[in-house]
Amino acid sequence: MSSLQKKLGTLLKWGTLLSTLGFVGCTLIQIYARFFLDQAPSWTEEAARLCFVFAVGCAAGIALKGNYYVHFDFLYDKLGSVWKKRVLLLVDALTFLLFLCFSIYSVLFVVAGWAEKSPSLKFPMAIAFMGVAFLGFSITFFSLVRLMKHFNPKSQAV
Repeated sequence: MSSLQKKLGTLLKWGTLLSTLGFVGCTLIQIYARFFLDQAPSWTEEAARLCFVFAVGCAAGIALKGNYYVHFDFLYDKLGSVWKKRVLLLVDALTFLLFLCFSIYSVLFVVAGWAEKSPSLKFPMAIAFMGVAFLGFSITFFSLVRLMKHFNPKSQAV
């Protein structure tokens, strides 16, 4: 499982990097075109939006894996160690269940997107919707890993 986690983490990091670069590139083209060309290309806004969705979709799982999300610890810090473990277990279980449902419906969203075409880029909208599926599946996977750590006596606290 550790090898799969590393490979998926690397894939998601590259996806985040390339999507972010694509977003910045499309935005720079749009800015340049608005100042120096007679007419800005219509595809840049849609391409930037697509790149942004993929960047967020790829980065979400990495954030969960690395525990980079914001925590509200004002109540949690007042709990005893047993209740802290229970709260973490509950949070990880609910995160897994929520994003498992999210992932199932994101697949349905992608399937429905094959019938639609992008207005300016003219590709199937399912491609754009895959960024949402990446988000769901990556968070589902890494939340399952976190959840399994609660039941593995050899692993450290999450």
